[in-house]
Amino acid sequence: MTDQKYPAAGSGARSHLGAGSRITGELFFPGTVELPGFVKGRVEASAVVIEEAGEVEGEIHAASVAIKGRFNGQVFGGKVRLHATARMTGEIFYESLSIESGAEVEGQCKSRPYDNDAKQDDNNAKQV
Repeated sequence: MTDQKYPAAGSGARSHLGAGSRITGELFFPGTVELPGFVKGRVEASAVVIEEAGEVEGEIHAASVAIKGRFNGQVFGGKVRLHATARMTGEIFYESLSIESGAEVEGQCKSRPYDNDAKQDDNNAKQV
């Protein structure tokens, strides 16, 4: 049985943008997307993985977000995980958040139920 709130990572196509890629714009992926390159803009998917070599500036909207590389902007996610190699600047709107020892976080973390259409709200803010 699958949890509809957090679609299984394999519940759609698995996309991978090659290392060294540079993309600007609004991106939508029906399943999981792995980002080892540079993206500037909005990324929406069931699951987003920013690889160690990856860098994203903008917004991420996903039920599952894993950051191993660099991110600057806003994350709107259900389950959000910052790995030890993560370098995060901005805001995280999350339902579940884990931050590994060694991750660098500068900004605010705000707990709230995951909603893909979530808007910025200063309630429940936690300064990091």
